[in-house]
Amino acid sequence: MLTESRECNCVSIINQPFNGQLGEILISKLQEHYECLTIMTAFARNSGVLRLRPVLEGFKARGGHIRIFVGVDVQGTTYEALQNLLSLCHELYIVHSEDRSTTFHSKVYILENDREIWMAVGSNNLTGGGLWTNFESCQCSQFAVGSPEYGELYLPFSDLITTYTNPGYQCSRRIVSVDDIDELLRTGYINQEVRQRINQNEHRRRRAQAGQNALFGRQRRAGLPEIKGEESATRPSGDTVRTRRGETVRASHVIEATDASECVWFETRSMTGGSRNILDLSKLGNVISGSGAGSRYETDNPNIILGGVAFFDIQPEDTAREKDITINYNGIDYFPCTIKFAPRNGSWRIQLRGVSPGGIRFHLVNGREWLVDKILIFEKIRTDYYSISVLPPEALPACRDASYVVARNGSGHDSKEYGLLL
Repeated sequence: MLTESRECNCVSIINQPFNGQLGEILISKLQEHYECLTIMTAFARNSGVLRLRPVLEGFKARGGHIRIFVGVDVQGTTYEALQNLLSLCHELYIVHSEDRSTTFHSKVYILENDREIWMAVGSNNLTGGGLWTNFESCQCSQFAVGSPEYGELYLPFSDLITTYTNPGYQCSRRIVSVDDIDELLRTGYINQEVRQRINQNEHRRRRAQAGQNALFGRQRRAGLPEIKGEESATRPSGDTVRTRRGETVRASHVIEATDASECVWFETRSMTGGSRNILDLSKLGNVISGSGAGSRYETDNPNIILGGVAFFDIQPEDTAREKDITINYNGIDYFPCTIKFAPRNGSWRIQLRGVSPGGIRFHLVNGREWLVDKILIFEKIRTDYYSISVLPPEALPACRDASYVVARNGSGHDSKEYGLLL
């Protein structure tokens, strides 16, 4: 039964990133007293889904109903994002037409209860860029149930939801299990996040190699959601790092906690530890190709960049520090994965033995020693939260080509490689 509501009709325009970020607005609105969330989005990626995950879990725990419609055109939606959405949603649908001239391109966010509706309609996809860093525009409206705006703005979407949830509608398909997502991957409707990134970066690399000059400036990136939780441990303010030969290099930038999106890959080779679950990081890396100039890994020696430990927001010489992170793999969180310095080996390492809510350790997900001779790709969601993808060693050339800098974590030519993806 509908109840009386105070007048709350209001409209605002968000031109992201100049006067707000839809992701921050959603985080705030999802903590209010709404009972149902509906999202229609052309693309969904982990960069958006995982940043919203804590607030979506809280909304769901309070009894909120989550229903999401996602497009899969031009492989804009990823395998990992759908896996995470499946665990978060009460209802998850894929909307797609086999007609090449027709694309599912809606971007709509609706929160409702029996008194009022809040809606955002615009260009924002369910991605980190769409909700935080891209140039986007949307109209946010809030109005009472039963108001003229309710009939004009909400009811047309209510009718659309009825169409998309109709089992007889052939362009909409409900996702009920991981098997459904696996089928989409197998048949080429979606791709893995890292494959998608590599493909996009290959296009940029070819353009750069063709000598095409940039025609536009670079918009300063708006910040991603602020870091939550306890303050980071105090770290040395110096930025000098000692090499294995006893020499020193100076970092060009201070390494500090940030939620800005980055992506790095590491060769695992044989791994270390009795369970083969320890990945060696490094203080510094010797550049093989590309350049760290302008990045936060740059040093005063153009042949050396900061090592993989800096990706996890740890100053390389802060060897007394330990950091526990969560990694998300195939829609499941594993915690804690501990980053620490091993004095005996003189190197940083990450212990990939976090445990899922179901009690499964990450390094045993696909059998013992399954992480040996792989390429691990980490994408930062927050400073304490990372998604991870796993590729076979044959993908190494593609990873190199898609990176703006590739380095070895040792001075020998047989040292393991890592790279920073564009």
